[in-house]
This record gives sequence, structure tokens and C-alpha cells, in this order.
Amino acid sequence: MNKVVVSVPGKVHLMGEHAVVYGKPALLAAINLRLQATVTPLSFPRKRESSVQRLDPRVKPEDDNSVVEIISSEPIDYVRHIIEVVREHYKFKELPRLRITIGSEIPAGYHLGSSAAVAVATAGALTFFLKKIWNPQLFNQLAYEAEKKMHGNPSGGDNTTVTVGGFVWFRKELEFLKSIWQLPFKPHSSLNHFFLINTGRPKETTGEMVHYVRAKSKEQRAKYKNLFDENEEQTRRIARAMKEGDEKELVDAIQVGERTLEGMGVVSAKVIPLIRQIEKIGGAAKILGGGGRKEGVGFLLCYHREPKKIETFCKPLGYTIKNITLGEEGVRLEEK
Repeated sequence: MNKVVVSVPGKVHLMGEHAVVYGKPALLAAINLRLQATVTPLSFPRKRESSVQRLDPRVKPEDDNSVVEIISSEPIDYVRHIIEVVREHYKFKELPRLRITIGSEIPAGYHLGSSAAVAVATAGALTFFLKKIWNPQLFNQLAYEAEKKMHGNPSGGDNTTVTVGGFVWFRKELEFLKSIWQLPFKPHSSLNHFFLINTGRPKETTGEMVHYVRAKSKEQRAKYKNLFDENEEQTRRIARAMKEGDEKELVDAIQVGERTLEGMGVVSAKVIPLIRQIEKIGGAAKILGGGGRKEGVGFLLCYHREPKKIETFCKPLGYTIKNITLGEEGVRLEEK
């Protein structure tokens, strides 16, 4: 096989961040920013370069018949780990000489599913190249194993969403039991007015933000229980609104859900005025992922029929806007 190309979408949380840690549901959607993994054979020996990653460091260069060259904007060590997960799954002693190239439209570190996308795409492209097997469910399982290196104890929601596409309902029922459902509808055409506002990468990591909410929820149990319960209700409202094409319900649910995130303390004072400006002219905006307390919060997910109006608020702040489409197709074989 000369070439395999697999693409995978990014994802957003429509609602459910932080509350999902406490058994509440999260609603996720695949978006039209995609990452591609390309696998091609290497038919001749190559000089050792910084981009050449050897799966077994004990193999001397002159004896190495299984060189894997990785060209990627994503972390090289992470891509190498995904390759190793695939190799171990199929019990290959060694891999043939090959090159894996990762190209992405999904910004890393902005809660858009970049690490999940690279895991699914690499697992899918490598599996099809080596075994001629197209099995998205298997790619998802392999990606989940790989994601443990990046996130320690991932929920499984991100990798499932970018694999299956569309809209995904995720809930952790128990520590050992998770419900993950692909919702049986496509986004209503009348609601195709979502975009992202880049407020800058947060100073805090997602782990730090999760730890902050955990500490506060222990100090103020009743308050945070009410916030989590309210967040769940808005997650349900958003799912219904997306299915039925109810714009008024959608906007109101995002606004109320954002208030619960602000109540949890995960939305910085720097971006709250911008969110209020958007609401004032009939739109809605919310944080994605962990959020932030000091500076930026990463991307805001925004809904408004006239993004140009929002742009007038964002330009003086140096924020950029990018239109997105929700409910996009999942993992896809582009070329073989």
C-alpha cells in the first residue's frame, strides 16, 4: 500500500464542563476543523534525524529495519506512544519502515479535542496501512488507551466524539460505568450560527481548574450542588433545542448554563464583560473546557446570527473569530 490518509474532526462541549466530573451529563459535538494522519512507506534507509523516532531504543541504527519517521506539529512523543499502542495491540515484533505525517486545523491546548483527534487518526491510518482493517470502534478503543498517557484518566468523551461525529451525550454513572450515546439527529439548519472567539490560552491547566472546583465544592457543598443541577438542566435544554431548531431556547440555555460556570469560578473577570456584550445584542457565549481565572479562557463558543457585530467587540481586545459547523462527520478514510 503506497499511502493512507485518515482525517478526524475536532470537538466542542456545548455544555457540561466541570459538572460532568460529578455525575452530570455533558453534550459534545464534532466540528468542521479536522486533523489528518498520513502513512506512507519508507523503501530505503534514512540517515538518523531528529524527526526519526525509533520504537525500540535498544536497536542500533545500522540494525534498525523498523524505522518510523514522524513529521508532526503535535508532540512527537505522544504520536510515538500511539504507534506503540497500535503495535502492541497487533503484537507486531517490529513495524515496516514508514512515515507518519500529522497535519491539523485544530489548535492544540484550546479544548477542541486535538489530542483525541491525533490518537484516533494515527490509530486508524496505521491500522489500515498495516492490516487493511477499517473499524472505527477499534480506533476509538486504541485512542482511549493512548489518551491515558496524555490525560491520566480521560473520560472517553473526547475520543468517542471525534470518532463517531455528530452529537454525543456523555455521563459518568459510576467510577467504573460511563454512558456514551451518539444522539440520533443532525443539527437543525436554522441553527448554523456558531463561531469561536479566541481569548488567549488560559494561564491555568485543565487539571488545575478541576482541582479548584473540587476544593470549592467541598467548602460550599449546597451551592455547588445547585450549580451542577442547574448545569444539567441547561445541558438537556440545549440538546432539545438543537434537535428541534428552537433558537430562543438554545440561546437562553447557553446563557443560563454560562452563569453556572461563572458561579463555579471558572470564568475570568477579563472575559465576562465580553460575554455580557454578546448577550445584550441577542447572542450567547460560554467557555470551553476547563476555563480560566486569571487571563484568557481559551476559546469561547458563541452563537449569534451576525458575527460581524461581535467582531466589533473583539477587535479592540485583539480577539479573533472563527466560524464553525457543529455535528460534523467523524473519522474518515480520505485516501488509500
